Amino acid sequence: MGEIRRIAICDDEVGTCSDLENIILEFAGCRALRMETEVFYSGEAFYRSIQEQCPFDLVFLDIVLLQLDGVSVGRQIREQLGNDKISIVYISSKETYAMSLFQVRPLDFLIKPLVKEKVEALLEQFIRLSEINKKEFYFHMGKSIYRLYLDEIYYFACNGRKVEIYTCLGQKEFYGAMQKVWEQVEGKGFWIIHKSYIVNTAFVSVYHYDSVQMTDGTCLPISQKYRRAMKGYLAERYQRG
Repeated sequence: MGEIRRIAICDDEVGTCSDLENIILEFAGCRALRMETEVFYSGEAFYRSIQEQCPFDLVFLDIVLLQLDGVSVGRQIREQLGNDKISIVYISSKETYAMSLFQVRPLDFLIKPLVKEKVEALLEQFIRLSEINKKEFYFHMGKSIYRLYLDEIYYFACNGRKVEIYTCLGQKEFYGAMQKVWEQVEGKGFWIIHKSYIVNTAFVSVYHYDSVQMTDGTCLPISQKYRRAMKGYLAERYQRG
């Protein structure tokens, strides 16, 4: 089975929510995709649901809502929560709003009444982009499974029986082995530089013979075992230009 894509619908019109939900679930059924939907009838309710942890990959968000409107919700998602991962599709009966949405970086803008074919085309686009962009790392903490996007992770560090994950949002840790980490991230822009360190090359600012400096200023050692491999990696990169 493929990954579950969680989709929120936020609109104060019950009919619009029902129509969208039916289109999404029919689309998923025809293509054997796993999609879950959740409906919200106010911007406040939707925003409360994502403040601690956003469980959604995509939201269809009405612009004209009572009190907390869709544009404000989008700005809070991007600016206050710092969430650039959730794809936002705005829906409205007025085209004049389109130009005011650039700061929120929406995936698209749909005009009511919604046309099934246009919604389906947008879902196809969302799936295509998510397959390209959403590379994920999963780990256990207690009885729960957590997910991070690989492009949020600076590096992994082994500390005894624990693996520490250093990210742009802070540090997390779990009980595990570096070999298991490597099995998830191999070939996805990460390098092993030491038995205790796996780094995301996107966040390496300086390469030395025996160490790397990360973009946050952290210096990590390259053990003798991995120095030849590092030289090979770097030479390959230079050849690619």
